[in-house]
Amino acid sequence: MLWVMLLLLSIPLFAQPSCPATPAWSPCDLVFDLEANEKPDAVQLRAEFRSPHHRTYLMQAFRDGDRRFVIRFSPTEAGSWDYRLSSSIARFDGKLGQFNAAESDSPGFVKVANVHHFQTEDSRPHLWMAASVEQFLTMPRADFDAVIAARAKEKFTHLRVTLDANADLREAAERIRAINARGLTADIMFAAIPDDWKERERYITDAVARLAAFNITWAGFPQYESVPRGRAILKDAGAALKKFDPYQHPRTTMAEGTSAALAADGWMNILGYGTTDANVGGVEHQFFQSPALATGIKNTHDLWNATMNGQYPAEGAGEYMTVWRDFMAGNRYWELEPFFGVDGGRGLALDGVEYIIYVERPGPIEVALEHHGYDVVWINPANGERVKQKDYRGERFTGEPPDNAHDWVLHISRESEKARMKSYKFESRVVPVQEITLSGEKPAFDIPEPEENEVSMSHPLHFALKVRKDTRATRYLWVEWTAEVAADGEGYRVIGTGREGTLKVPVSIVKNFPAVLSLHANIVNANGKAYSVDRIFRLTP
Repeated sequence: MLWVMLLLLSIPLFAQPSCPATPAWSPCDLVFDLEANEKPDAVQLRAEFRSPHHRTYLMQAFRDGDRRFVIRFSPTEAGSWDYRLSSSIARFDGKLGQFNAAESDSPGFVKVANVHHFQTEDSRPHLWMAASVEQFLTMPRADFDAVIAARAKEKFTHLRVTLDANADLREAAERIRAINARGLTADIMFAAIPDDWKERERYITDAVARLAAFNITWAGFPQYESVPRGRAILKDAGAALKKFDPYQHPRTTMAEGTSAALAADGWMNILGYGTTDANVGGVEHQFFQSPALATGIKNTHDLWNATMNGQYPAEGAGEYMTVWRDFMAGNRYWELEPFFGVDGGRGLALDGVEYIIYVERPGPIEVALEHHGYDVVWINPANGERVKQKDYRGERFTGEPPDNAHDWVLHISRESEKARMKSYKFESRVVPVQEITLSGEKPAFDIPEPEENEVSMSHPLHFALKVRKDTRATRYLWVEWTAEVAADGEGYRVIGTGREGTLKVPVSIVKNFPAVLSLHANIVNANGKAYSVDRIFRLTP
């Protein structure tokens, strides 16, 4: 753009305070005080920042007191930055400024990468491990500082915080600044977002103006399914975040079950799960090309099942979380994908390099490998105890955990090969994008139950999946059952898991009766192949 050079020749640089020697990726506040004749309620003020490499960022001002406005901005690279103001105040409008950003050792903000994973702006992989902070703004500041110090010591990389409807956003910004100072990212949830669209946009633009310059992500509602019109509100709020946040911080929402029902709305680039059930997370990993977070983690079983689903932990506390972090940090976690060549456990793998097998119920294990020599270690997921086994060379490893007292993690890896793979480029494998096999003329599965074509909200329904032909691939199946009333626009809900059972249609997805109910069985077989089978029903109260 030429506007900076042209205006610099004709207009003196703006004399307001700037951002002297601000490190890259650190927030700087440009402060603007109004004069006596200037009415604060009618002020519009924003700045367009231009980086040394000509990237532009548009930031809105926020009101900070009766007659003071602030534009908060984080430079994303070192060097000389220019900015140009636009304002309803004539003495601000069109004015220019400059500042220099200093070099920084910060890795930069987090972003989505490699389909199911994350990296930071310096192109290094990012290991997402989050814990929630209860009473984010109400606990005494000394207690808050002690909490974030403890989480940093436990090696968490994210802290999830909640803004209540009447939150003090000035104090929230200062506490998020403290989280960032510990090297952690703040994941921001909203306890409430205004239902009125004008109020909603004002609320979101104010939150973005105050908080986007920090190292954050947007985490939506705690459980969006329980919020009336939750999908519609999140769609508008997410679109506003996407529009006004110049840094494009990752966006998601937390869920009781799964937020994947909102993926088609276009604003969300991370999926949120309140369950670690493989019938939900493991299945949807094969259906959606987005990273996933799991909040339903209370023990090692939840943590490692979420990991095998391809999810990153967004909840948890205790030694087992630090054990997970230390183990995963030593692997090429940003390239791992669910692996199905295993009996007796669940797997992740970067084929030919490393295989991570979770054995929830100790017993014989068999793993299909590429033919190489491998290091073999059993790991206690509760405390990190390692039991080294004899090195293995071949294509089919068999063995058993050291004991059956608890769950185990088996690590089969080529450590010497990993040492040679020093590049952090996300290029060691092609991430598969699976083509889902739909119902057709020769379906692999049927839905024989419910038998009738009309179902009632008032009666639990028995569901069942029929396998047309039993094969080795059908020796076990993950099955997710979802229901949707498309005309009412609330998206789908998970209403059952497994081959058969009882389901109940939730009242939150239907507004008008009679309705057309779509029942979907999403299936992943023992080879990792994905299928989807549908039936349509008439739904009555």
